Order: sequence, then structure tokens, then C-alpha cells
Amino acid sequence: MPPRRLTANDPSIPLYQQVADSLRGDIENGFYAVGSSLPTENQLCDQFDISRHTARDALRLLEQAGYVSRRRGAGTYVESNRPKAKYVQMLSSIDDLFRYAHETRFEIEDVRRLKASQALADFLICEPGAPLIRLRGRRFQALSSRPFSLTELYLARRFDSALDAIVDHRGPICALIEEHFKVRIARIGQDIQAINLTKAEAERLDVKDGAAALKVVRRYYEDDGSLIEVSSNLYPGTRFTYTSWLDREEKA
Repeated sequence: MPPRRLTANDPSIPLYQQVADSLRGDIENGFYAVGSSLPTENQLCDQFDISRHTARDALRLLEQAGYVSRRRGAGTYVESNRPKAKYVQMLSSIDDLFRYAHETRFEIEDVRRLKASQALADFLICEPGAPLIRLRGRRFQALSSRPFSLTELYLARRFDSALDAIVDHRGPICALIEEHFKVRIARIGQDIQAINLTKAEAERLDVKDGAAALKVVRRYYEDDGSLIEVSSNLYPGTRFTYTSWLDREEKA
């Protein structure tokens, strides 16, 4: 049997995401029924002419989206053809954060050049009146049409020359800035706060007014301590889980 063809309209979409989207379609149209097993990783490699690593990443996306469960030694089984999307974010490094941006999509709804008010300067830890770029939008899982985050992203105006590329970019914006301006993100600070969504925020996320959420603010710094980017993210509690691992330092 010849390999199945993938027909993504956007060649920038990662191959594993294209495979996951094809399998999602098979699940939603009933080709793979709830309770049935999906092909093994090796079988998917043959079906799509892909590597085992790509097959594994595709199955991981389906599992994150709630379509399947994976059981060690037993295979991958269909759990739902209309799952309630919930994103699980596991972070232990900057690379994990870049991977998160690759595996989700940020749909930009508003782009604005502005100067920092006193309140915004206090939030961003910059000088009042500093020229900034603000991107505002919603973030979605790769296989879902329901947003799991509201995001506001602030950049220094020195990155203005790349704004068109930033707006069109798929993947982590900070990675594009690194490549375009030859800077390096060396440290990311993260603040997490429990909040309740306002009516306007809840409407944009399609949840109830006052729903519980996590507000996660991330600040991206260069080696010399210069601030590159600040993102403010609102995650409704029913659609987001934050997971981290802490290792004990071994004593010499």
C-alpha cells in the first residue's frame, strides 16, 4: 500500500501535526471508533512514510487533545471523538517553552504600537514612555477550535523592523527574534497568579463570567539582562494544567 498523502495548505505546519490532524479526522468521522485501537507507531511510519519520532509526536498531540489514551505495552486507544480540550503544559527548560509555542497556535487579533503608561511600565519593568509593540490574541491547541489562552505580548520597539515577519510567523516569536536580530534568550522569569476572569475575558474564552483561571506572566531576558519580551497569558482552569518536575540536588 502506498503511503497516505498529507494535504496541508501551509507547508510551515510541522509534519507530526499534519499526521495528527489526519488521524483526528479519521477519529471524528468514525473510521477509528471510540474504544478501538489506533495503528502502532511502526504501522503509522509505513502509512505516512514518516519516522518513528514523528509518529510518536503525532500520537502525543492526540493524547493531549483528549482523543486517545496510550497504555504502555498495550497500544493507543480512542477515548473520544469530540473531546473537551484541555492543554497540559510541562515545563522544565527554555526548550520546553519553545516546544509549547510550536505545538500550539497563536492567532493574533490586534497589533499596536504604543508608549508605556506608568502602570504598564511598572508591569513590564521598563521606563514610562518606552516605545513598545503589543500583540494581542488567543492561543489554541493544534487540534482544537476552542482557545485555551488569552495572550498579550509586548516587545521593545527595536524589533519593529521584523514586525511583518512576527505577525506571519508560526512558532515561538522569541525564536524568530533570536534568529533575526542575533540575540540570545538566556533566562525566562515566570510569575503565576490565581485569578477570576472578567466578563470580557470569559466571553473571548467561551467560559462563564468569573471562571477561575491562571495568569502567567513571562519575561524573556538576554545574557546581559536586557529585556526582550514580556507575555501575559490567561488560562481558564477547565482547559489548562501546568506541570513541572523538581529534582533534588545531589550533595558532593
